[in-house]
Amino acid sequence: MKDDKNDSETIALLLGESADVRWRPRDFITGAQRLVRDADGHVTLEAIQSEEEFDQTARTTGCFRRGKPIRDPATGDVIGYEMEEVPFLGKVATG
Repeated sequence: MKDDKNDSETIALLLGESADVRWRPRDFITGAQRLVRDADGHVTLEAIQSEEEFDQTARTTGCFRRGKPIRDPATGDVIGYEMEEVPFLGKVATG
């Protein structure tokens, strides 16, 4: 999703964590962030400020949640997480 105001582009919606085993799309609004690339190619995370912003971003970008941990092979420490795509969330969030 291109933002003409500052020439940046939202390239992904990173969902918040849900503690429930059975989740609903609205569960992920709290803690959701946009992965944004600016005109110079810098990438930053920005908090989603409202339910409307969540819905608009979900409709126009890929949705991801935190997947499996990535571990340092030498220490076993978690150094990051895979991004697990949630391909149907945009349709569910707007439906």
